[in-house]
Amino acid sequence: MSELDALWSELDIGPVRVKHRVMATAHSLAFTDDHILSDRHVEYYRERARGGIALLLTEQHAAHPISLGSFYHCCTAWDRRAVPQFAKLAEAVHEHGARQFVQLMATGVQDKGAMTSEWHPLWGASRIPSYLHNEVPMVMGQAEIDSIVEGYARSARNVQEGGLDGVEVHGAHSYLVAQFLSPFYNRRTDAYGGSATKRCQLAIEIGAAIREATMGEIAIGLRLSYEEFMGDRGITADDTDEQLDHLAASGVYDFFDISAGSYNTLHLAVPTMEVPEAWLLPYGQRAKKIVAGRAKVFLVGRIRDPFTAARVLAEQGADMVAMTRAHIADPFLVQKAREGRSDEIVKCVGANECLLRNFKQLDVACLVNPVAGREATWGAGKVEREVAPRRIVVVGGGPAGMRCAAAAARRGHDVVLLEREDELGGHVNLFKRLPNRGAWQDLVDANRVALEKAGARYELGVEADIDDVAALDPDAVVCATGATWDRTGFSSYRWDRDTLPGVEQENVVEIGTAVRRALVDAASLGRRVVILDETGEYLPIGLADVLSAAGVEVEIVTRKPSVGEEVIGAFDAPFVYPRLTERGVLMTPQHFVERIEGSAVELYPIWGGRRRTVEVDTLVLAMYRTPRDGLADELRLRFQDVRVIGDALSPRRTIEAIYEGEKVGRAL
Repeated sequence: MSELDALWSELDIGPVRVKHRVMATAHSLAFTDDHILSDRHVEYYRERARGGIALLLTEQHAAHPISLGSFYHCCTAWDRRAVPQFAKLAEAVHEHGARQFVQLMATGVQDKGAMTSEWHPLWGASRIPSYLHNEVPMVMGQAEIDSIVEGYARSARNVQEGGLDGVEVHGAHSYLVAQFLSPFYNRRTDAYGGSATKRCQLAIEIGAAIREATMGEIAIGLRLSYEEFMGDRGITADDTDEQLDHLAASGVYDFFDISAGSYNTLHLAVPTMEVPEAWLLPYGQRAKKIVAGRAKVFLVGRIRDPFTAARVLAEQGADMVAMTRAHIADPFLVQKAREGRSDEIVKCVGANECLLRNFKQLDVACLVNPVAGREATWGAGKVEREVAPRRIVVVGGGPAGMRCAAAAARRGHDVVLLEREDELGGHVNLFKRLPNRGAWQDLVDANRVALEKAGARYELGVEADIDDVAALDPDAVVCATGATWDRTGFSSYRWDRDTLPGVEQENVVEIGTAVRRALVDAASLGRRVVILDETGEYLPIGLADVLSAAGVEVEIVTRKPSVGEEVIGAFDAPFVYPRLTERGVLMTPQHFVERIEGSAVELYPIWGGRRRTVEVDTLVLAMYRTPRDGLADELRLRFQDVRVIGDALSPRRTIEAIYEGEKVGRAL
């Protein structure tokens, strides 16, 4: 008997039967077409239904006109225009035996009242603003509460009319229903507040209204943050124990979807690779005992592979196991697991590029899966076999080169990849060696397996030159030779100079060299280090983590408003920054380096004011990168079809390099 067998049993969720226990919870995609679920959404969900998943939840849908903000591209369920698209979605997922629920949401204070053309004051349980948006709301009276309840009922009727299978009320992560559940946001003394159970009243009224509107013919559930991690000021696990029992006793919900975190602790709602897998299992176990057969329990929490999902079931942590980011990364993980091909599953690494884009109001994309969101053109069955296969040589085994080689080989080309290092992975091999960043190895492994399964060959330890390439007699050559870190100290911010005075000194190094040295011996950079960061990315932060753990005094300087802007956006900061702060790492935004003379580094605030000089052993430059494109220039003199991709073409982020590798590999 396989340890995965328990995953494949059927389950009844209210009136809905699902074919097994693996699902994906609601996750923002921002593919909307004028606030209506789009055809791009349909293709995204169709792909995951085709891949074998049992249950999908759409991204959040506004259940009331006042909730169209927060995410500018938010979908709506209350608008009648949504019904035909719901019907299209139902047909797409039902064709493959999957079920589809719609998540219904009201934003409350987690919004901006002037984000859309219909400006309005925000509605709140009490006069408590969101720390992020900082707009003081009006306090909801009975008329507003009744309007919200009716909006949910109307939205659920639209979902039902569209032929979909259920709805989930978003009562987690500090959105409106969660605001009523939380003592931090809910300071009311009427029927909707004052005790843990009274704070459930809005959720119960919404559930009851949905049940009446749909006559109990679709599944109805509630998403909850079991713990907001705000101490006694927010929802605690003990609060949820009491509330969950009260909610289950009401009989209005068929399932409870267990998550965690609030807007103040969103890094725990969608945690990075810093957090252990299946970390919410204890909360799922508590929920299962409390609900005691009255409803089903769904559980999320960095469940990245089917073996971890099976463990959650075996340890009584859930009835349905949510593998959400896991299905963004690999829509076919269920199919692969059931066919004994688990080694082919592409794991989510927890880099949170999806969230980083989401909070920039951009459509969601996946670092490890460039097909996500492009299913209509790149999805399953859309790789065309080449009628006249060619020999392709790819130089460079980093993310772009590996992805390109695998894509080209899937088309039937004879592909050889040459990599100068003794391992595949390129710059990712530096990332994975930083503290708590080992999940990057999963990206390398996935791309290596894809290469091998597609039939591409690769040779390691080959510093390819033009003769090495010519010896393989290629019809086309792809240069994915990466980039090097700039050591000149040039910055477009300082348009008045081409270099940083003193940069030629031996105690000035670029970030790549600094990280490699520090990983071998943190003391090799000396006792005092300043990092000048123009990137906003994780590498300078990771270097500071390594150095400070060894007792090195570190200061990170950037001209930007915050140190590590991209690190903050990907939710990594709340994990790593406390470590750095505790060790005395100084984070100095809105500053720059004027010069270094010997061991003296002159820093200045970019808006003027007092300059200061700090004594350092090493100045580390995390500035720009320069493409390693010399080989490509040589190859163009001998070969007609030479393509340059990834950082060798233009140094960018890893997600862009992988996308470009896939695009060029499919085009060869």
